[in-house]
Amino acid sequence: MDKIESAMKSIEEGKRIASECSYRPKYHFLPPAYWMNDPNAPMHYKGEYHIFYQHNPYGDQWGKIHWGHAKSPDLIHWEHLPIALAPSLEKGEEHCFSGNCIIHNGVPSIIYTSIGPNKLPATGAEQWLAISTDNMTTWKKFENNPILTLDVHKDLKIRDWRDPYLWKENGSYFMILGGHVHKKRGGIVLLYKSTNLKDWEFVNILCEGNRKTGKNWECPVFLRFENKYALIVSPHRKVIYALGSYKNFEFTPDKWNILDHGKTFYAPNIFVDNKDRIIMLGWIKGGGSGGWSGCMSLPRILNLSPDGEKLTFTPVSELQKLRENEFSVKNITIDEEGIDFSTSGCCLEIELVLERRNSKYFTIDLFKSSQDNQTDKINFDFYKKIITAGREKGYLTDLSDLHRLNIKIFIDHSVVEVYINKEFCFTFRTFPKSLDCKLSLICNDGKMDMQKLTIWTLKAIG
Repeated sequence: MDKIESAMKSIEEGKRIASECSYRPKYHFLPPAYWMNDPNAPMHYKGEYHIFYQHNPYGDQWGKIHWGHAKSPDLIHWEHLPIALAPSLEKGEEHCFSGNCIIHNGVPSIIYTSIGPNKLPATGAEQWLAISTDNMTTWKKFENNPILTLDVHKDLKIRDWRDPYLWKENGSYFMILGGHVHKKRGGIVLLYKSTNLKDWEFVNILCEGNRKTGKNWECPVFLRFENKYALIVSPHRKVIYALGSYKNFEFTPDKWNILDHGKTFYAPNIFVDNKDRIIMLGWIKGGGSGGWSGCMSLPRILNLSPDGEKLTFTPVSELQKLRENEFSVKNITIDEEGIDFSTSGCCLEIELVLERRNSKYFTIDLFKSSQDNQTDKINFDFYKKIITAGREKGYLTDLSDLHRLNIKIFIDHSVVEVYINKEFCFTFRTFPKSLDCKLSLICNDGKMDMQKLTIWTLKAIG
C-alpha cells in the first residue's frame, strides 16, 4: 500500500467517530475526518473550484501534514478527492506545509514548504515543487527538489520561512514567503522572481513589520485592487491586513487593520474566480468531541470600500442555494424586555436590519434554551465600541456607521460567522447544549428599531 492509499484508508476508518459529533459543522467545508488547518491553493480550474488544505489523515491533532484536496461546481457542494501531497519520508520530509498552485505552460504546479528532521521550520525550511499532468488528480514532486533554500538570502538570516503565495505578472512568476529576520521583533514578507518556477532569485523585502504587527508573519497574501494593493498576514494572533502602495518591489502599508475579529479565524488564502471575484477562504480552528478538528470558513468576496480606505466582506451568493424554511418579520421595537423567536435546528442564516436610536447596549442570544437557560450571546457595547462572544472580543471602530446596522449571522452547530455592514467580520465557536433553541434580542438600555429580521434554515452539504 502506498502513502496516498494508506492515508485514504485511515480517513475512511475515522469517518464514523467524526460524524457522531454533534458539534461538527454541516454546511462548512471540512475533511471526512481528522485534522485540517490552512487552506492552500484555492483556484478555479477547467470549470470547477479546487481547494487544498493542510491535513493530518491519521488523527484529530496536528501532525504528519499532508495536502487534502476537494473540488466543487459552486463553492458550496464539495467532492473529496485523493490526498494530493504526502510527505516523502524517504527524502527526509515529514510535513508538506502550506503553499500555492499556479498554471505554468498549461500544467498545474504547486510550490509548498517542505519540513523534516534535518530541515526544521525555524531554521531549515525548503520550498519544493510538484506538478500534475492528469487534471490535478495525482501529483509528482520535482526530482531536483528543493527549488529554493534559505541560502538565496546570503547574509540575511531568515527564520520560520514558509507559506509561498504566487502570481504571474509581465511574463514572470512572483512569489512571496513569510517569516522574520533573526533577532528582530517583527514579521517579514520576502519577494522572489522566476521565469520557469524552478530557478528563483531573491528580489527584495516586500514588507517588514514591527512588534505591534507581530514578531513573525505566516501565510502572506498579496493582491491588487485597481490602484491599491493589499497585504494580508497571519501573525500568530488575529489576522491583519493593510492597503498601501507598491513600487520598486516594495509594499508601503497605509494602516494595519484586523481582517476578522475572531481568534478562531486564521491563515486565509484568496483567488480570483471565473467571474472576476476575489474570494477568500480561512481556517476556523477547533473541533468537538473527537474525530475531527478544523473547518473552512464560508467563502467571502473581497472588495474595496467606496472610499478606498479598507476592505469589504460579502458571503458568496451561492450560499443562498442552502436556504430552506424562511421566517420574516418587520418593524418591531426592541427594548429591555427583549423579544424571542423560535428557530429549528443549528444550521441557520439570520439577517437583521437595525436602527440603533440612542441605545448603548444590545444582545443577541443565539441559543436560549427553554429547558436549561443555556445561552450563547453576542454582546454589542456601542459606548466602548466593542463586540463580545464568550471570550472573543472585536472592535466596532471598523464600522463607518454605528446607527444603521445590517447584520448577517451564519450558525453551523458550533461555528458562528458574523458580518456587519460588509465592513466587519467576527468568527467564533460556540457549543450549544440543546438543539431546542430560540433566538432572543434584547436592548439593554433605550430602544432599537428592528426594520427587518429574516431567519432561514440551511441544508447540510452532505
